[in-house]
Amino acid sequence: MTKLELPKGNDKTLNSDLDSPFSQKDGLLEFKAELTTPEFFKRWSFVTNVYGERVQVDHFVLTFPDFTRLKNYAEALCQLGGQIVEGPGLFPIEFCPETYVITNDLWLHLLTILMPSGGLVVLAAPHAPDDQLDRFLHERGNTGVHHIAIRVDDVQSAGLVWEKKGFHPLSREPLKGDSLCQWFWQNSAGQIIELIGRSPENHATFYCQNIGGLRLSEVAGINAK
Repeated sequence: MTKLELPKGNDKTLNSDLDSPFSQKDGLLEFKAELTTPEFFKRWSFVTNVYGERVQVDHFVLTFPDFTRLKNYAEALCQLGGQIVEGPGLFPIEFCPETYVITNDLWLHLLTILMPSGGLVVLAAPHAPDDQLDRFLHERGNTGVHHIAIRVDDVQSAGLVWEKKGFHPLSREPLKGDSLCQWFWQNSAGQIIELIGRSPENHATFYCQNIGGLRLSEVAGINAK
């Protein structure tokens, strides 16, 4: 992703409603390219509106064509106060036990950065030409939102809200761990959102068994189109 500079004069505190990095088109979320700079995410509150709902964004995924550009972007975030809390590494082999098995097509480079506001920026890049994430980039471009995670107090209750908005769950029940609860939902356009509840001290964005389900659901969603 090419680094874009914010227009001059935009160094004031950003309003989370007017300066949301997300836009919606045909049911899919897209990044506003001018609001994907490290400088923006340093200032952003991670509070915004998506699909008519005011939400606290827990994390989102920025996708890059290769690991080099991912690393350069990560370095820029860290220079602005970001802290690496996951990775960098190749998922799954550098994150999960040896017994964890998932098709090579779903491997990816992954790095997560905690911003001063408490929000998490997940950076991902394909691990090989024509793998699933590479195909996502060719289909949706650098501005396509892979998925967005919404922080909630009660994942079950939040699911009822998103069901009314036309989303359907990708598993019958939320996926629970010791200090992380995740539930992935998808609309008819194929956009994935994640409802997430977490303990304050936990900055992880996945458990291996949970992200495996998400990655497999991406393939199912693409094949269903």
